[in-house]
Amino acid sequence: MASSALTFLPSHCQAQSSLQDVRPSSIATFRTPTAALPDAPAPTPSAQSDAYMSLPLFRNPTSAPAIDTARVLPLAPGWSALPSLASQSPNYDPTDPTIYGQENADKLGSTNVPMDSWVYPALERLAALGLIPSQSIAIRPWTRQECLRQITEAEDIVDLPTTSPSIQTEAARLIADLHDELDSEARANNTATLEWVYARPGVIVGPALADSYHFGQTWWNDFGRPLGRGTSLITGVSARATSGRFFIYGREELQHGPGDPAYTAAQNQLISTLDTIPNFGDPPIQPFLGTSAFDRARPIEMYAGIAAAGNSLSFGKQELFWGPTTMGPIAFSSNAEPTYNLRYVSTRPHPVPFVPFITYRFDIVFGKLSGHKYPARPYYNGQKVDFNLGQNLEISFTRWSIFLGQGHPMTFANFDRNLFSFDSTGSYVGNGSSFFGDPLDPGDRKSNFDFRYRLPFLEKLVTLYADGYSDDDPSPIDAPRRAVWNPGIYFARLPWLPHMDLRVEAVSSEILHRDFGGQFVFWNNQYLDANTNKGFLLGNAIGRDGRAIEARSGYWFSSRTRIEAGYRQNKGGTVFLPGGSTITDGFVNASYGISRHWQAEFFTQYERFLIPAYLAGAHHNTSGWIDITWNPEIHLPLHKQ
Repeated sequence: MASSALTFLPSHCQAQSSLQDVRPSSIATFRTPTAALPDAPAPTPSAQSDAYMSLPLFRNPTSAPAIDTARVLPLAPGWSALPSLASQSPNYDPTDPTIYGQENADKLGSTNVPMDSWVYPALERLAALGLIPSQSIAIRPWTRQECLRQITEAEDIVDLPTTSPSIQTEAARLIADLHDELDSEARANNTATLEWVYARPGVIVGPALADSYHFGQTWWNDFGRPLGRGTSLITGVSARATSGRFFIYGREELQHGPGDPAYTAAQNQLISTLDTIPNFGDPPIQPFLGTSAFDRARPIEMYAGIAAAGNSLSFGKQELFWGPTTMGPIAFSSNAEPTYNLRYVSTRPHPVPFVPFITYRFDIVFGKLSGHKYPARPYYNGQKVDFNLGQNLEISFTRWSIFLGQGHPMTFANFDRNLFSFDSTGSYVGNGSSFFGDPLDPGDRKSNFDFRYRLPFLEKLVTLYADGYSDDDPSPIDAPRRAVWNPGIYFARLPWLPHMDLRVEAVSSEILHRDFGGQFVFWNNQYLDANTNKGFLLGNAIGRDGRAIEARSGYWFSSRTRIEAGYRQNKGGTVFLPGGSTITDGFVNASYGISRHWQAEFFTQYERFLIPAYLAGAHHNTSGWIDITWNPEIHLPLHKQ
């Protein structure tokens, strides 16, 4: 067990320096407390708040203990030296409310943890247990450095006298695996690392749904991978490298897909009716002629960037995940293939000046959408800001837009019109409408508002959250009846079942004010493909004019080993699809940590759907896949000392 001198190290020193392993020696053992706190009273809300404020993140600089540099071990041969613990800047401020002194860590680049990693549900559950109050869930993915910071924060809070033994035990089940996965980041500078090698065979037996923009989607949140009746095979490899402030990441897959059958003439005619407005100059929608079985190489993510001051600037193919929901945020999720974009993001929470208990993060992005035809080659820009207000409340605001593209030239005037004008589509012609391809169109502008709130007195048990989305309104809270809403509730533990959790979410793209069918939400008369990338919805796969509810419950053996069962029903409106639609799914997810270097995941689902406008009668399919991942932890020094 680590001595108290070591436990006083700020997280950036633990993350970016070569230290002895400070992980607990057993699953029920934790580090000694970060600070010598007086005997705590009974865990009343006020006492718990006082204990929380006594953590290093709120402590006065003069009370910060000295760093024992004698405990720093020499680096392994061939490794480049990292910033010395003794070289701490005099400007370091340990009262920074979330960072524990991240100044040195901010000087080193760090790549993102992929969104399909088990790390995210584990860290989210720790936060729901009240152990990571500074966690910013609305802007993801997180860097490996940020995940390490969250682990350190959880360990500090779990050591407080006000933390119950049951939460300490549950946290221990999660933290051990997180250390195994992320501790290598402490020596990641000036190295290239082979991250994952994996294979995922899958099959869908029966007719599959592969068009959530019109009919539905059998597999949700799968990065736009091949989806069709028959067998598929995904093999992939990922690697990362950092050198000082610079970082680079690549994840390449070889994908085999079974293809999709051509739509019938009636189906193609229906799609043309759903996507266009008569007599407005809309182009004819080309019929979908189907695809045969195929093999293709496809990068899932591929980006490079530079880090500074808790922020990073990166360019390439990289994912955005803007929201707190598991079904998928409404704006950007894992449902479609990631886009190519230029991104400037705060990689960790920053304190608001003069208000130390409030922190913020931001994400600014400019990117290109692919697979669009009406018009071709559109771009998008987005801005998101997120605030943590104290220990239990997180809120964020988003503004984003699809603009430019064929017929909408890339000019300073169009940038200005999109970002700063108050015009709506067609408002400048006096009748509120304009023909397709109008070069003066300000763009398809959208907004989001989301929050996450741990209930008072139940903040270590129940979390409420919601994601709201509006087309052509400044914010969903400005016109809530014209907005799409996706509320949810998460129980981190169940009564008498402390290792089980439960999550229930609902979403509706049929707005309360009036059912507009499919020609309002996720659609625009200037951008007929709108919120899609390569045919998949960018955000939640609910589809246009749809309503869905999903419940899932899981049993946690550890962070890497758990089993989860869920149910989802998605209803489509009759104003959009003649006869409406009903899609019902029951599914089971399971993951198993075979060893530190090997992971297995299993998914199976039964789906029944009734969509008269797509196929007559009721249909069903059974599907599943198994994923085997090798994490070799092979590190190649980029240069020697």
